[in-house]
Amino acid sequence: MESSNRKVITCKAAVVWKEGEMLKIEEIQVHPPNSNEVRIKMLFASLCHSDIITFNGFPIPLFPRVPRHEGVG
Repeated sequence: MESSNRKVITCKAAVVWKEGEMLKIEEIQVHPPNSNEVRIKMLFASLCHSDIITFNGFPIPLFPRVPRHEGVG
């Protein structure tokens, strides 16, 4: 594993801070991956229906949220 994969990195992310709020593009800190995870460089991402409904607190109101499962690396 590259040594850069073991460091906290700063990157841009779309973040929603509370229920019903619009996304905000912000710089965030990302911790290194665990032993059963990998880190990839995300080039593009899109939003799907399940991302959008989570902005309204479904299934649980857990904020802040970063939509993430429609990425392209």
